[in-house]
Amino acid sequence: MSTDILMPPLSQTADTLVLTAWLKQVGDAVVKGEPLFEVETDKAVLTVEAPASGTLAAILAAPGSTVAVRTAIGTIGEDAAGTVGGTAAPPAAAEPVALRQTGPHANRLFASPRARTLAAAEGVSLAAIAHASGPDGLIIERDVRAYLAQRAAAPGSPEPMAATPVARRMAAAEGVDLAQIRPAGPVIRRADVAAAMQPGEQSAPTSGGSRRVPLSPTRRTIARRLQAVMQSAVPVTLTRDTDATELAALRARLLADLPAGSPRPTYTDFLAAIVARVLPQHPHFNAHFDGEALELFDAIHLGLAVDTDRGLLVPVLRDVAGQGLLALAQARTTLVERALAGTLTLADFTGGTFTLTNLGALGVDAFTPILNPPQVGILGIGRLRPVALPVGGVLAPRSALMLSLTFDHRAVDGAPAARFLGDLAALIEHPDRIWL
Repeated sequence: MSTDILMPPLSQTADTLVLTAWLKQVGDAVVKGEPLFEVETDKAVLTVEAPASGTLAAILAAPGSTVAVRTAIGTIGEDAAGTVGGTAAPPAAAEPVALRQTGPHANRLFASPRARTLAAAEGVSLAAIAHASGPDGLIIERDVRAYLAQRAAAPGSPEPMAATPVARRMAAAEGVDLAQIRPAGPVIRRADVAAAMQPGEQSAPTSGGSRRVPLSPTRRTIARRLQAVMQSAVPVTLTRDTDATELAALRARLLADLPAGSPRPTYTDFLAAIVARVLPQHPHFNAHFDGEALELFDAIHLGLAVDTDRGLLVPVLRDVAGQGLLALAQARTTLVERALAGTLTLADFTGGTFTLTNLGALGVDAFTPILNPPQVGILGIGRLRPVALPVGGVLAPRSALMLSLTFDHRAVDGAPAARFLGDLAALIEHPDRIWL
């Protein structure tokens, strides 16, 4: 007998996933529980383990394919000898037969997993490889190595374009030449590759030069969630300007006293610590609301909005109330780095009880944060800006910080929200009171 390899339902918000890479090739021995392939959900790139031991007998979906969950993408033979129903599987050194596709993706280039892995690692577009020596025009590993040797020998060979790992894997899978992409920023990201691929899916440029670019899976998920929030919740936003002069001075003193190599607390870390101190006094904000009842939480797990090349992600900082400022800064740094690298797991996105989002670094003073259901509230942090405020009857230079609190009015009224915002402002204006 053989075992089907199914695309697992790894996301609660998407019914299709992108297969980014196979970690084995046809004919390789497979051990149950070892990493077998990688998929990209709407939130992260995840490694999936083999469902059984045996031999990888067939690959039914190519890297870069968008596959419906619970769809078979490959087959594992029942023994390491490579027999499936009495038919010998290809030996371990063999390259797989080219995968056939029809429909809108019929013009894709086909390559073996080893060739795709090497091309992605070296920043090579499969479209640039003119000679494919595998069966039926399949690009195999030696074709990529031959191209690399030819490129290295050519005078004035251009350096590979800087690109994120996800963008490189996607470009290699789709046959997109990174050298032909004009990224929106200094590094080629997944959205840049998505805009460059499949010209047939984009409308022809008009006289005004417009074009139609399909949304990425992450962007489509964000769009669906935002629409659901506006249709199901009753979001209301309150704003309050605070005098953050003392908080800025405290942070400056602490940074000056920290030894080299210590975590450097940001204003987000200070605000996370302050929110964790105030939330227990306002338990209706550290809660989930399902439309019928509030679920109040004792522990405080803060969602943290992170801007990545794949869109806005909201991983969760766990047990914030039980951490000191430096531990919190280190945990936040690690979480953000993993979000940017695309190595978060689904567990990193679950269990949040309240969310922070900071646009101050982008020069924004105030904004309207969007709720992250089923949470009741989200706090937006603006930039620290210089202002003149009366101090002892005389105008003096101060530092102001705008807070924007969005809450679900179905679960909480405006007056409790205003009191919660006032208590946050009090600790920002007098951070020494956190010891009381």
